[in-house]
Amino acid sequence: MYYEVIWIDDEWEEMETFKEECEVIHQIKLYPFRTQKAGMEALDNNLKRWDAILLDARMLDQSEDNEVAKLDGLRKAIEHINQLSLRRRIPYFIFTGQPDLMDNETFEQSFGKYYNKRRDGQKLIEDMKTAISQTTRFQVKAFYPEAIRYLFQINDDAKEYVIDILETMHFPLTHPDFSPVLYYNQLRQILEWIFRKANRYSIVPNECIVNSNVNLNQSCCYLCGKDAKNIGIRFGEKRSENDYDRIVPKYIEDMMFMILNLGNINSHTTILNEEEKRQFESFLKNNVNNSRYLIFSLALQMCEIAIWFGKYIENCQDEEYYQRMCKKIGKPQTNSESDTDIIDDRELTGIIEEHNGFFHIGNKFYLNPKTVQQRGWCGKKVEIVEYDTNTNKESRDKYKYFACRIRPIE
Repeated sequence: MYYEVIWIDDEWEEMETFKEECEVIHQIKLYPFRTQKAGMEALDNNLKRWDAILLDARMLDQSEDNEVAKLDGLRKAIEHINQLSLRRRIPYFIFTGQPDLMDNETFEQSFGKYYNKRRDGQKLIEDMKTAISQTTRFQVKAFYPEAIRYLFQINDDAKEYVIDILETMHFPLTHPDFSPVLYYNQLRQILEWIFRKANRYSIVPNECIVNSNVNLNQSCCYLCGKDAKNIGIRFGEKRSENDYDRIVPKYIEDMMFMILNLGNINSHTTILNEEEKRQFESFLKNNVNNSRYLIFSLALQMCEIAIWFGKYIENCQDEEYYQRMCKKIGKPQTNSESDTDIIDDRELTGIIEEHNGFFHIGNKFYLNPKTVQQRGWCGKKVEIVEYDTNTNKESRDKYKYFACRIRPIE
């Protein structure tokens, strides 16, 4: 596990040996920037990522062109770091080779302790590691090194989301505004990223990703050896109720579906809409004694999922194996045995329209008006994944079928 440190120094190339020693021997990755502006932008863009900041005393402020390295850049950088301390306190260190600053008490009184590039390199490294190891965020990384490593391989944000939750669990005061509802969405997002990475190896087939959107439910079904009925595929063969091919073991299946279906919100997409958020908030309020404990447990389960997938992908079969194991099954289009009308696949995709109080797609499919209105789907392009004979007395003469399940596709 590496310490990740922003290094602002316009002459950092002159210390390549120091940079290499930090990384190879001490697991400190220095990310160099030539100007105060570039370094602080990197800090702002991902405040949670960085473990420390290394500052030259005289640095370029805004640009590498036509600027002279001065103390103004250092002053601005320190002010900026201090302003961010309400959100996250990050240790910083001054590392300089300026001869006119050596043993300068006035400089230390103004800016704090500094380290001499000629003689204090080892002391700086020791102090950086000590200060970083005392931060709560790094302690969490140290508690869960394997999970953090595999989450980082999936996506840098995946790592940060889980660290947020676990940091709140171990150090509650670090996130006073922590909202379990928001992090539930983010755990679903991590599932999506895992499925996208698995798709690169054909473990999750392309059929599970339609118009760039991952169908979470159908991906889970496929990986667990169940029929992904809505997209018409399954993994391998089903020989009996208890004997079938699968990719993920049962305990990983249970964890994935727990994250996906909690609160009976079996949304196929990653991000819940406003109505689904209200449903989940209501579920937490009425059924869960402490929603923080629930999200903590889900984060730990996500660590287990990430480790399992990470190791599986490292040792996975070749792509041809997974392509060969992806089996086509009958895609259910209707539940009506008496239906004899032939539906063109192109008719299963369309824009939801409203005429005379009826919401419909094309001239065959009627939709539940309450669902359309609650989700704001009128005018949206959707795909019908399941339909049946329309039994609504008011609309059945005009629209023969009722769209039981639909999903937006753009």
